Amino acid sequence: MATRLPLLTIENILRGYLHPFRCDCHAQEDSHLTVRLYEDIAGGEELTVFGITDEQCRDAANLVRLAQELRFELYATRSGMPVAADAAKVVGG
Repeated sequence: MATRLPLLTIENILRGYLHPFRCDCHAQEDSHLTVRLYEDIAGGEELTVFGITDEQCRDAANLVRLAQELRFELYATRSGMPVAADAAKVVGG
């Protein structure tokens, strides 16, 4: 069983690699983590990932890989969502 880094360290590493997005990390009862990414400017939540394991948080190298995966997932989900102006064009014709 891997031991993870302290929660504050995890947040600091992820924030450094996911800037300009902000992130909050929360420990779950089952010893997994939840990471929530958002932008201050947009004022809303962009991505929440549940079930991050201790193995993914055991050292800085694994956290860098996790940050890369989160950034990829964030951009993949955002590119699939229409922007409000684009949605208005589709609806308005």
